[in-house]
Amino acid sequence: MRHITSRRGRTAAGAAALGAAALLAAAVTLAQPAAALPAAQAGCNLGSFGFDSSLGWLALTAPRTITVSSAQTIRADVSADAGVDAGAELRLGWSVNNAAVSEGGFGPANFANHQEFFETRSTFAVINVAAGTTTVQPFIRLNGPAGKRGTVLHRCSSVQN
Repeated sequence: MRHITSRRGRTAAGAAALGAAALLAAAVTLAQPAAALPAAQAGCNLGSFGFDSSLGWLALTAPRTITVSSAQTIRADVSADAGVDAGAELRLGWSVNNAAVSEGGFGPANFANHQEFFETRSTFAVINVAAGTTTVQPFIRLNGPAGKRGTVLHRCSSVQN
């Protein structure tokens, strides 16, 4: 038995295949936005760690470095898969050029509250810098009573002007 397909059916199928390929290409491109940034400006860490409030500020990712030719505002991004016990929260702070961590000085400070499951958290900071090289590093701390814990899984950060 011979199957007959109309020209319209073949055209629609071809368009659907092209659309799917374009969608896949866009998804791959969007999943790797930091690829265009130099290695010092962006990176991820796929390891995980657990912590409690007694540990204070902990580096969330490695420092990121950017060099600018004039004073300007840069954007520092951070994202992480995080889990926090009920009754605790994960606070975010930034260190600029190895200075003390500033919580809420450059952007949001509440990075994660308790949820039933781990959840991806993302935010950014807006930081005014002078001409030259600036190093930016995100830090986290658990705010909560003794015995409460947090866990961070995959995490990424970047800086850009």
